[in-house]
Amino acid sequence: MVLIDFGLAQISAQPEDKGEDLYVLQRAIKSSHADVDYVMPEILKAYRECDTGSDKAKIVLNRLEEIRLRSRKRDMIG
Repeated sequence: MVLIDFGLAQISAQPEDKGEDLYVLQRAIKSSHADVDYVMPEILKAYRECDTGSDKAKIVLNRLEEIRLRSRKRDMIG
């Protein structure tokens, strides 16, 4: 699988921005390929494995979870 991030002409190393990118990717995969539940966990596993010697992936993945929770709350409230 090859992923292309167009980034809307913006480059950012901020955990919030990276978490948002992962969240958008997750939503895109889920909406277009609902039958492949195994894909996103594999992407996140590879994301963790690529982070050697730092906690950057852990920070980004924690931020991803915060973004998911915010989105769920927004969906419930409207």
